[in-house]
This record gives sequence, structure tokens and C-alpha cells, in this order.
Amino acid sequence: MSVRRFFVGILASIGFLIVLLIVAAALTGYFLWPKSAPLAGKMMLEIDFEKGLQEYAPTEQVAGLIGRKKLSVREMVLAIQKAAEDRRVIGLVARVGSQAMGLATVQEMRSAITAFRGKNKPAFVYSETFGEFGPGNGPYYLAAAFDKICLQPSGDVGLTGLVYQTPFLKETLTKLGVYPEFGRRG
Repeated sequence: MSVRRFFVGILASIGFLIVLLIVAAALTGYFLWPKSAPLAGKMMLEIDFEKGLQEYAPTEQVAGLIGRKKLSVREMVLAIQKAAEDRRVIGLVARVGSQAMGLATVQEMRSAITAFRGKNKPAFVYSETFGEFGPGNGPYYLAAAFDKICLQPSGDVGLTGLVYQTPFLKETLTKLGVYPEFGRRG
């Protein structure tokens, strides 16, 4: 019986030390964690669209921990709306680049920026180029929602026309033995 008490005492001591270590680490982290400074009286909201936006936040917990590096479109729209209502925010400065954003995302951002400007707050955008290595329609369309566009002096403006392509795969599908059947109501 004394051997059993000895092992129970050792395990209880180890458990107590582990709990004590966790509490000490938590307190150390709390007191050493950098405190955020209070926000200034007047400030400009700065947005970097070159980093891109996620269309949606991942719902899986593991994916959320690993892949949650970009703001979602909804989070960005809400942040711009809150800044429009905040009296301390006196304007918006953004950077637009060659990051590919879908047309729907660009339209959402344009609407949010237009609403921000509707509160009599200026909005400025900077870009190094609009479409240097590809079409710059999306970034330029987004930039057109701002009060002033600043372009790098050596930057390009590569605007192309809109295009819609419909692939026709009838011959390929026929070779594979796939015959589509379409229903129609009239």
C-alpha cells in the first residue's frame, strides 16, 4: 500500500507542477504581451488591395488556422463601413495592383468606397501599374471609384476590352461517346 501511495504522490506532484507551469506561462504572456496604443485623434484608413481578398472565410477549423491570412470581402466591406461612420477617420488611402480580383469583388469594393466618399471623406488610390503584364480593367475599374488616382510615372495603363468566351466541345464529346440531351419548354 505504501508503494501505491508513493506513485500517487509522484503523479499528483507532476500534475501540480504542470498546472503551475501553465498558469505561470499564461501570466507571463499576459504581462509581457505588447499592449496596443490608443488610436490617434484623426487618422487615415489604409487598404492594400495588392494582397488580395478571400471570397469567403474557411469553415473548417484546421483550414481556418492555416489559411486565414487574407481578409474576406465581407470583412473588408464592414471595415470600410465602420470607418465611414467613425469621426476619427478623415479619409482613405488605398493601393491597387495587379492582384487578380473577380468582377463581383471589385464591384463590392467600389460600392463600399462610394459609400465612404458619400460621407464627405476623401479617398485616394495609388498604383504602380494598371495591367503591365495583362489586362488592367479590374484594378482600374476599382480605382475609378476614388477621388484621385496616382499612378507611378513609369507605370502602364493596359486597358483591354471585355471578352466572353463560350467553348464548343461537341466534336470532343462525340469522340468520347458522350451525347448531350437537352430538354426545352416553350
